[in-house]
Amino acid sequence: MPTILVTGASGFIGKNFLVTIKPYFKIFALSRRLPLEKEFLEHPNITWIQADICSPEAMQRAKAIMEKEGGIHFVYHLAGYYDFNYDLNPEYYRTNVEGTENVLALSKEMNIKRFIFASSIAACEFPKPGEVIHENSPANANFEYARTKKLGEGLVETYSEHFPCSIVRFGAAFSDWCEYGPMFHFLKTWTTKSWKSHMLGGRGQSAITYIHINCLNELILKIIRKTSELGQFDRYVASPNNPVTHQELFLISTLYFFGKSKRAIYIPKILATLGVYVMDILGKIIGKRPFERPWMMQYIDKQLRVDASYTRKVLDWNPTKRYRIQRRLLYMIEHMKSYPYEWQKRNLKASKALTLNPNFKIYQALEDDRAHLIEEILQTFKDPKNKGRFPTYQAMDSEILRKDIMAVYQFLSVSVRSKDRVSALAYSRQTANLRYKEGFPVQEVMDAFRTTGDVILRNLNDNHDLHVMEMDLHNEISLTFQIMIDEIEGTYESLDWHDKPSDYFKLEHEETT
Repeated sequence: MPTILVTGASGFIGKNFLVTIKPYFKIFALSRRLPLEKEFLEHPNITWIQADICSPEAMQRAKAIMEKEGGIHFVYHLAGYYDFNYDLNPEYYRTNVEGTENVLALSKEMNIKRFIFASSIAACEFPKPGEVIHENSPANANFEYARTKKLGEGLVETYSEHFPCSIVRFGAAFSDWCEYGPMFHFLKTWTTKSWKSHMLGGRGQSAITYIHINCLNELILKIIRKTSELGQFDRYVASPNNPVTHQELFLISTLYFFGKSKRAIYIPKILATLGVYVMDILGKIIGKRPFERPWMMQYIDKQLRVDASYTRKVLDWNPTKRYRIQRRLLYMIEHMKSYPYEWQKRNLKASKALTLNPNFKIYQALEDDRAHLIEEILQTFKDPKNKGRFPTYQAMDSEILRKDIMAVYQFLSVSVRSKDRVSALAYSRQTANLRYKEGFPVQEVMDAFRTTGDVILRNLNDNHDLHVMEMDLHNEISLTFQIMIDEIEGTYESLDWHDKPSDYFKLEHEETT
């Protein structure tokens, strides 16, 4: 089984690559932070190594682990730093240059077969009209990410004297869940009733190229399979040739979401630039900058055209037609509608500037604390001190009671995530019917639900990440339990009315007779 070191393995591209190759490769997955997803950690072909590539000492420890298990054949270097602020952050040089050199030095010591370096066509300046970006275009864009990627590419070319190296310049990589920051922002804006939801900068002709993660993975595997046929050093472009305009993305995505395309409002470049500057200044004042940044305005109506014919010929590779972004937008929209929490969770990793909506933050906290809170609620019910409050519940089998608590917890989670309490109300009516038949006093059932809510709310109020969300917690937790308790009381009254007609109706019946 071939062995490979993947740096930046916990990122979007890295995790998707691991999912693709884990049945066929022995993988050393290196990341500064280990992922939370258990399925990655537990696979027998994956050895996770937590290390900062900027630390030579950490890389030596990683080397010892890999040598102990037989060494490596390939290195896929994905680790890098990028954000959409374009500030002069020292992390760019530290990670993209110093970190890359550390990984190259380690590779030299391990006698590898090929080093694959992840670069980006975003490091190249937008071509002039009639021109294209190709494999040997200079990385000449004038911002810190591009400058450090150029230095990284230079280091790779230098080290190619010691082992074969391939530089791959990616287009904008995306999945069926989106997971590309700007596209995530576009879809969030275009599919709402926000005042910005109809607006496109310039003539809507800003355009870059997009590549589906499956097509990107296929290209990397082509390099690995054909390594003996490839040269000592080369550059490739992982991208379709034709860019896709904002106008086309807007029309397609709004058609899929609303059933018909929205009418776009085109904002002249000078007005768009002025508006973004004003919003950015206000955002800095209030501590919440918008996604749009002034630097983006220079690219209005510019198009990043590509010629990847050399890559396609050498690697015998082509992007698959069904993975074009125009067709995959349907999948993105469906995921956004059907799985809003998962959609937010996946995309926030690719869009650090955006934050979770309050209900999603609360939902995430509920999920993180689920096991602990369910156990605490169970122990509260079973506590001998509470025998006077919950005598009927204390007589229940503990496992059955735990399952009942889990059900209440689940319906609360669903109502918080979806901001829809219909299912919680239906469950409270169902519970009231069952408890009525079992002989539970209505006050005990109501107190049980109230106590469940109190335990959950107390724990969430102690959560550091939610400490400024008191009103949101009240709306999502307290009010949900309040209407559930009211529904239980109303259901009991209805059942009493049905089973025990009032004295008034008995008297009226006797008088009529």
